[in-house]
This record gives sequence, C-alpha cells and structure tokens, in this order.
Amino acid sequence: MSAATKTKKTARKTTATTKAAPTPKKIQWPPSFPGVPFIDEQEERAVMQVIRSRSLFRYYGPTKPTHVDAYEAAARKFYGVKHAIAVNSGTGALITAMSALGVGPGTEVIVPAFMWVSTISAVVQCNAIPVLCEIDDSFTMDVSDLERKITPRTKLIVPVHMCGAPSRMDSIMELARKNGITVLEDCAQCNGGSFGGKKVGSIGRMGIFSLQLNKNMTTGEGGLIITNDDLLASRAFAAHDMGMTRVDGRLSEPPPGALMWGTGRRMAELPGAIANIQIGKLAKIVADMRATKQRIKSKLRDIPSMKFRTLNDPAGDSGAAMIMILDDEARVAPILEKLRAAGMGGSRVADFGLHIYYRVTALVQKTPLSPAGNPWSLPENGKNVYDYAKGACPNTDALLARSILIGMPSKLNPKVADRAAEIIREALQSGR
Repeated sequence: MSAATKTKKTARKTTATTKAAPTPKKIQWPPSFPGVPFIDEQEERAVMQVIRSRSLFRYYGPTKPTHVDAYEAAARKFYGVKHAIAVNSGTGALITAMSALGVGPGTEVIVPAFMWVSTISAVVQCNAIPVLCEIDDSFTMDVSDLERKITPRTKLIVPVHMCGAPSRMDSIMELARKNGITVLEDCAQCNGGSFGGKKVGSIGRMGIFSLQLNKNMTTGEGGLIITNDDLLASRAFAAHDMGMTRVDGRLSEPPPGALMWGTGRRMAELPGAIANIQIGKLAKIVADMRATKQRIKSKLRDIPSMKFRTLNDPAGDSGAAMIMILDDEARVAPILEKLRAAGMGGSRVADFGLHIYYRVTALVQKTPLSPAGNPWSLPENGKNVYDYAKGACPNTDALLARSILIGMPSKLNPKVADRAAEIIREALQSGR
C-alpha cells in the first residue's frame, strides 16, 4: 500500500471519527415538586383506608377518623411545639393566624417585598395595611430596612423564609422584642428548614406552613399552624373551625378570650392521611435537595461575576432552590437561553409573578375588599402613604432583575446533578 493511499485512509478515518463524535445530551431536569417523587404505596394505603372507612370528615363518620389527629401529633413532635392545627391551605393558615393575633383595622403588618401573594392577601383580608420591606441578598427580610419601616401602628412582622432558606430570625426577633411587636413566620417555602438549630415556625409567636403541590411536603393543598401559646392556639382553632373549640370532636365553649368567628378551614381526612405519611419523609426530602444543591454549587464556586445567595444558616437551608446573583442584569437573558436550550430549568427571579410586590395588581391599585374602600379607606388606618408600585423597594427590584433561580428536585441522580453543573458553568462562562 502506497503512502498516499495510507494517508487518504487515515484522513477518511479521522473525518469519520470527527463526524461520529456525540453531541452532549440535553438534560432531563425534573420539575420542582419535592414531595411528589416520594409518594408511594404508603400514601396509597392511607388514602384507601379513609375511602373504605367512608369517614372523610376529621371529627366524625361511620368509624372514628384518625388521620388528621395523627398528622397534628406528628407535627407537634417534628417542630417541637405544643400546638399544631391542620387547615385546608397555607393561605387559610395565614388568615387564621393573623385573626388569632388580633390583626385588624388600625394596624400595619410588615412583609418582605419578595414573598407570595397570600402573605399580603391575608393582611388585607384582616382589614389591616401591608407595609413592604426590602430584601437583602439572602432573598429574605433586610433587617435594616425592617427597622426603618416600624411605626406605632405596627402590629405584626411576617418574615417569609423564601425559596427554601430561613430569614435572619435572631435579628428579627431581637428587633421585635425591642419594639414589643409579634412575629408570625411564613414557612410555606421552607418546611423542614431551621435557624440556629430550631425548626422554622417555632421561633416566632406563631408559624404557618403550606402543603400545596410545589412545597417540600405535599397533600396537593393544605396547611398547618403551630404555636407554643395556649390562648393563641385556642383562638386559631376557633377561627379555623366554627368559632369555638371542640372536646372529643364536639363543639364546646372556648376559654375566655378565645371566642371567634369561624371560617370553616378544617383539614379533611384525605389530605390528613397523606400529610401524616409525608411528614415522616420530610427530613429525607430536605436532605436530598440540600445534597443536590451543595453538589452543584461545589462545582461552580470559582466562576467570577456570579455569586450565590447568602444563606443565613446553611445548616438550616431546606435546599429547595439555588439562586445565582449576576454582576450584570444584561447577562441574565442569554444565560437563561443557553440553560433552556440544554434542557435545564431556570428563571429570572424578577419574572416570578405574584411573588413580587409590584406584580400583584390588586396591591398596586389598592383594590378594596368592598365598595366601602376597606382597608385603605378606613379611618382607623389613617392616611395611608404607602406606595406599592414598582420602585417602592428599589434594592429588591435591582436584586431580583439580575438573579437566576433553579429549583432543586428531590431524588435526583448524582450524575444528572453533575451534568447540570456542567451546563450551568458553560452558560455562565459564555460571552465573557
């Protein structure tokens, strides 16, 4: 064989090899429904037991209902509190808790500008005035701005443990004690998280959780209220039920100070059956998400012009989301385009709809609860000077606009997490 022939064959082989080189596969990034992959025959058996018993209501039926009671007992143990009240949604938990705390006309409630609409909706439903507080790079309440927003009308502070991570509860509690203000923790997005070794929800006077499908544990829809205060527990119970307490499932006169108007927000046995199983899996769900996030972050720490959100207590992070803060807002769109082309999830945080104050149209327009104009027109609420349009919290606006959030799935294969880290690295380094 001549040298020329060998050269041609080698060239053809090299060309063929080059053409056959595989292109990187698109990733299969699962949706962020943390509790869903953990649903198995345990939940199925519990639900079927309720259906077969035909006792769908938590207090009575053809046979004695047990599942909501069991969930509340498990919750008391898990969060380390005296009282747990299961309700029909996280929004219902917020309104019920605020009612129990005496939020109403003439009062203001401070909430972070990055939250979920239910937090603000609950304030308005109680005929009180929501006051916005900036967030810092933990994406939770900026304590310095919180202090500036306190007025003589401030009745309640609601730290929202956003995107899976706790607020600065030590500083918030210190400021609240100094000013004689109550704290209600909104833990809807951080179930199973902690701060300073204490479960979120158990640090403030009361805490609420959501069990909606996106949350760390789920029943599809549902909620929970926890507290160590006996009177508040009685008031919250009365408010979520028929305005009274119950003894052996039967309505009974409440203790002094606990008579309320009820709202029928009880949890039924079917979601209670699922909740009682899922709470036993919550620690594992959180550990899985946290491990995935830590694995990905460990491969991205050396990238300039990007930093991760600050975690106020890394050990207490529930791991539900990874947030990257870029140095330039203009880089967000092209990076997201590359992530999505590779099959990754990811969103600009400023696009998170009803999580952002200026995207809540009813808030911006101060839409009243009734033609009377309440709560903003109530004389008890004084001359309301608060503005809710974009620009009211400029630090929050700027931070959200240059940040990207990626939800962390539970039960993720480590190889998929490693491939995700490669994709994210490539996207972040492109165009630099």
